[in-house]
Amino acid sequence: MCGVFGMINHEVSVEHFTYRLDLLKHRGPDGFGVWESEDNTVKIGHRRLAIIDTTANANQPMVYNDRYILSYNGEVYNYIELRNQLIKEGISFSTHSDSEVLLKLIAHKGPKALNEINGMWAFVLYDKIEKTLLISRDRLGEKPLYYVEDGNKFSFASEMKSLYNSLTYFDYNHDVIRQNIENVNWSLSEETIVKGIKKFPAGYYGILQNGALKLHKYFEPSTLLQEEKKYDNIETAVEEFKYLFQSSCALRMRSDVPLGSSLSGGIDSGLVVTTIANQLINSNSNYRAVVCNFPGSILDESESALRLAQNAKVDVLNVLVDGKIEPNQISSSVYQFEEIAGTSPIPFFQTYQSFRQNNIFVSLDGHGGDELFGGYVSDVSKKMEDDFPNLFKMQKTMQTVDSMYGNKNKIGLGLTWLYFQQELQNRKKDGLSFFDRTNKFKQRLYQSTFEGILPTLLRNYDKYSMQAGVELRMPFLDYRIVEFAFRLPADFKINNGFSKLILRKAGAGLIPNNILNNKTKIGWNSPMGEWLNGIWKEWLLDELNSTEYTNNNLADKTTIKHLVDDFFSKDIKNKTAYQNIGQLIWLHLQPYLIEKANKLHHNFNI
Repeated sequence: MCGVFGMINHEVSVEHFTYRLDLLKHRGPDGFGVWESEDNTVKIGHRRLAIIDTTANANQPMVYNDRYILSYNGEVYNYIELRNQLIKEGISFSTHSDSEVLLKLIAHKGPKALNEINGMWAFVLYDKIEKTLLISRDRLGEKPLYYVEDGNKFSFASEMKSLYNSLTYFDYNHDVIRQNIENVNWSLSEETIVKGIKKFPAGYYGILQNGALKLHKYFEPSTLLQEEKKYDNIETAVEEFKYLFQSSCALRMRSDVPLGSSLSGGIDSGLVVTTIANQLINSNSNYRAVVCNFPGSILDESESALRLAQNAKVDVLNVLVDGKIEPNQISSSVYQFEEIAGTSPIPFFQTYQSFRQNNIFVSLDGHGGDELFGGYVSDVSKKMEDDFPNLFKMQKTMQTVDSMYGNKNKIGLGLTWLYFQQELQNRKKDGLSFFDRTNKFKQRLYQSTFEGILPTLLRNYDKYSMQAGVELRMPFLDYRIVEFAFRLPADFKINNGFSKLILRKAGAGLIPNNILNNKTKIGWNSPMGEWLNGIWKEWLLDELNSTEYTNNNLADKTTIKHLVDDFFSKDIKNKTAYQNIGQLIWLHLQPYLIEKANKLHHNFNI
């Protein structure tokens, strides 16, 4: 896990290039390297976070046969199996790194070998003979890559800030900013909030030759929508999931540095921690669970998390989130994050910084379980359309949705009948008959996994963890588990008043029953409502009264004024609503905060 940066056909000095590479130092604090072509037209850089084969022999850029040059960010989890396969084919190795395996795998087999990899990656591979640059990102886009095209000039980087100075003219993309504000999970577009900087798409590889980049799709997720339901009974499916999940965790535990996990009070991270703990029985591993504490906040799940850790017999590192920071630290966090998100990155930065401060360099976390198996209210509610016209199934799904909001009321058939009538009217408008079957729930999970929530979370958590120089691995996102999830009947995910039913059954006997039976979803977030009306209130009011804010044309000042007036004038008794308004204020402020932070922290004159 590292930072990559490179430039083609740019006339810059090595000092200039190294300065911009070092803007990624937090992603790779353990070393760096620069490769330059003989004619000075190609420069490829790398900042290293040493995880597998931590010796200098595995440093990058890595050169093979004096022809291929690799700069790579990520992990090939099945590198041992691929290495053994290549050895049988007569290929030798001088390191024990996954980087050398990736380099030689692609050099010998080309892009078709991408489908053999179980891992996460964003890499570039330059061919000195063909003068081509091969670029690729992993199937789901766990690892980021941005690029700038300007005629025959091309540059790429793991973060946008290293590309700001590649732009002839720096300006913000107002349309993308507006779309990000309107839908905070809108992150699929290749465009970014900075004009001219694009995101390389997940599941693609590209060939850059003679100044032209051609994209090719090697992973087509839409085929998962046509996957046939494979399992007739949930018991068989549960056993298959357990096998796949244990295998996924085992692969992601391959590391030459200490491991940990960020543990909330939920099922997903609980499954990760418990599965890893069981695989480490009788070992001398110093694996630890890291628990984030928000004392007194409705967002605090530390009590449940500590119960999970105790049950798994795992040592705990407690992180006390502290919002008492200087305004410059808020600005610096915005500069580091670069993009628009629905909450402040401060608690997440502090949590992963605690990992590194305590010599934990890899975190195995539970992201992906909600998107794949139905953990969000907005996704679960779509199942009611598929349940139609079975009134009793619709009732159970409505009960599930209501329970996820924390309500304990009994949903009666009368209320279900009202929804039934509304759905009947919707079907008439859509030209569907009474008995036409829909697949809305599966389509919604597909959207959350590949087009909405998950791509945004992957972007966010890469920034959160890599800002601290910590590698983040996600066992739920093994491509085998993704394929498995889309073969499941909907009733294996949502049934009997429970969301993520198959995960709850897989956790039986491993996770405490009170957590398995908990239907309410909280989620890890920043306590913006509490902070903006508490320790950040003075900062907020100072910003809103500043000359910079008055002169800024990116923020919607009318909306912000309405939100702030409501926030400070109303007696909001519902703490969740209070938090939500705080999040909205932060969301709408971000375009202004980003512009101010870039002016303050970035050198545009080098």
